Amino acid sequence: MQNILLFIFTLFAYVIKAITGFGNTLVMSSLFSFVTSNRLTTPIDLIFSVPTNIYIVWKERKNLSVKVVVPLSLMLLAGIVPGTFLLKVGTDWVLKSTLGIIIVGLGIEMLTRKSNENEIKKTNPVVLIVIGVLSGVLAGLYGIGALLVSYIIRTTDNKGQFRANICCVFLVDNIFRFFLYLYTGILNKEILHIALILSPAVLIGMIIGVKVDSKMNEENVKKSVIALLIISGTILFIKSYFNH
Repeated sequence: MQNILLFIFTLFAYVIKAITGFGNTLVMSSLFSFVTSNRLTTPIDLIFSVPTNIYIVWKERKNLSVKVVVPLSLMLLAGIVPGTFLLKVGTDWVLKSTLGIIIVGLGIEMLTRKSNENEIKKTNPVVLIVIGVLSGVLAGLYGIGALLVSYIIRTTDNKGQFRANICCVFLVDNIFRFFLYLYTGILNKEILHIALILSPAVLIGMIIGVKVDSKMNEENVKKSVIALLIISGTILFIKSYFNH
């Protein structure tokens, strides 16, 4: 039963990934945490993120911006090491409770964000550094770079640019964490075995997501994801905090 749930969660996460270019890790982290440990969820999603981000970056390669990708990638890498250390030594209920709070906060931020499609805001170096490093810590802990999403969506003027830049930054993070997780022992045979079982869900989810993206109103999809994140994050926090 657990494997069936994980398969369904993975499929849904990568439908969202194909549509928006992000969101797979948030969905997987929140839903997987109800049935398994973050020490399993984060490296499993990492294995799937590498090929899917490569695909999206290649598809949107004409929209890549070096000025966006390089500084954010460097800041992200600076925070990954302490985040990975916390993942290895942290208590599971603390990690899950913290993740619940983070997911709710990100959902509220996305819900209340005022989009400005016609104006690319200037980069604030201080904001960039803070967002980059904090995103690195979250990436090391949960594989989440969603703080970068809120930043890049404000500095790109179309969907193609957003997908290209966010997935390229995520890909840099993925490659670095892959070797870091191997070195620290977080990536092991158990992780690879589970990932192999769930890999068809990733492929099916990406295929469905690409088809849905061409027919469905993206704004409605985004609102549904935000609602799911806020609800699941709240439930995850309450369940983890009061049952530890």
